[in-house]
Amino acid sequence: MKNKIALLVYPEFSLQEVSNLMYLFRWYYNTMTDIIYTDKEIVRSEEGVTVMPVKTCDEFSTEDYDCLILPGCSDTRMALRNVKLNAFLRRFKDNCTFVIGAICSGPLFLQQAGLLEGKNYTDSLFVEMRELFPFIDDSRFLAMPVVEDGNIITANGSAFNDFAAHIARKL
Repeated sequence: MKNKIALLVYPEFSLQEVSNLMYLFRWYYNTMTDIIYTDKEIVRSEEGVTVMPVKTCDEFSTEDYDCLILPGCSDTRMALRNVKLNAFLRRFKDNCTFVIGAICSGPLFLQQAGLLEGKNYTDSLFVEMRELFPFIDDSRFLAMPVVEDGNIITANGSAFNDFAAHIARKL
């Protein structure tokens, strides 16, 4: 292990959905978490906590990290419109070995970037929200707490402990 995980953040990201995961990796595997964003600017979570990214998406390299984690987000509009964020995620489209985890609404960004094509997944989106986005493939959605398909692990927002355990087992 490289003893580093990357947490991709965006405005209104859900810190509470990934806190247990970061705790698990820090105290059980001596693995630290780096905050990644499209720019080196302060990002506020949905809980009001501000974080400062240590790397931009352009500076990110899979060789430095064990996995990439996408938290949920209470207001997805800004992240969905972020062209740099989408371009960053599209870089992983043909990578079937690097572990990517997304929880709650995080899988929405993977869908937008094409990373869930042909993969089973889960999320916490309402059916009405899924119908708004033509890039979402409902046929692969599984109403389960956590779904693992190849190198991608997705979870609904209330399965944050199971999500952390699945990521740890995968690594």
